[in-house]
Parts: sequence; structure tokens; C-alpha cells
Amino acid sequence: MNNLECIRTERRCSMNPIDELLAEHEAVKTTLKILKRIGQDVAKTGKIENPKHLDQLFDFFITFVDQCHHSKEEAHLFPALEEVGVSREGGPVGVMFKEHQQGRDLVSKMKAAARQYESGDKEAAKKFTQHTNDYIALLDFHIDKENKVLFPMANNHLPDSKLEELRKEFDRIETDKIGPGRHEAFHKMIDTMKGVYLQ
Repeated sequence: MNNLECIRTERRCSMNPIDELLAEHEAVKTTLKILKRIGQDVAKTGKIENPKHLDQLFDFFITFVDQCHHSKEEAHLFPALEEVGVSREGGPVGVMFKEHQQGRDLVSKMKAAARQYESGDKEAAKKFTQHTNDYIALLDFHIDKENKVLFPMANNHLPDSKLEELRKEFDRIETDKIGPGRHEAFHKMIDTMKGVYLQ
């Protein structure tokens, strides 16, 4: 069973918590490709054609990306890295916190622009595409830094006991933040949207 299959099956397998975060990044990267295609369509037509799909993506970005994935990092991984000497102030951990907040702000702006469009402000489509482009660029760069710098640091410097502690805390966040079955539902949503936007 590979990492993504572990995520899909309610994470019943004992996965290295860093590998779990990497697998979640793969899901996020797929949704960014979908969002990019939607943004390109809006830029061409000036119309937001399927607000239901956007609402599903916003739910994913708020619930899966921020409340679940980012909570794992902010509440547990980043403090663990600080314990072994990775600095927050002026260091990589501080940058990650800042970029998480920037992502939250951009999701709020995307949602606001979509709502303005639905309320009759057709010019809001332009704002939506700009916020979409900014969000994709931010997360692509952010994920690349975590995958290539921060996560290898964690694997190299955190003892096995700490990694096991992180795994248990990640499980607790899964239960408390998103609840049973949500991971599977999100992946079904992603698979459906891939068929619509990424063929």
C-alpha cells in the first residue's frame, strides 16, 4: 500500500508522519491544477461557470489544507523542529507560518470575488482570476520548500520517538478537525474533478 492509498483508506496503516504530509501535498497539487484550469477558463470567458465546483474546492482548501494539514504542521511538526534547533524568527519555520496565513487570506479573497460575481458584479471575475493565480503560485512555492527543505530536516533530525508522537497527534487532528470519512470524500471529489478539468 502506497502513501496515497493510506490516506484514501482512512489512514489505517502506520505511516511515517512526514510521508503522510508529503502524500497530502500530492492531493493539494492536484487541486491546484484543477483551480488553474478553472481560472484559465474564467480569464477567457469572463464568467464563473460552475460555482458548485468552486465551493467544493474552497471546502477542500479550508478543511483539508488549512484545518487539517496546516494544523498538523503548526501545532506539532513546527514546534518539534524548533525543539531540535530549527529557528522560527528569521528562519524556515517562521516563513512557513507566514505563508500559511497568506494562503488563508487568498482563499478568503477568492471566495469573496466568487460571491461578488454571483451577486451580479461581473468585474469580480478578474479579481477572482488574480487571486487564483496568486494562491497557486504561493502554494506551489510553499510545497516545494517544505518537500525539499523542511521535511528532509524533520526526517534527519527528529528521533523515532518524536515521529511516533507526531503520528499519534496527526491521527487526533484527523478525528477532531475533519472527522471520519472526510479524507475519502475529498479524494472522490478530486477524482471527479480531474475527469472534468484535467482530461
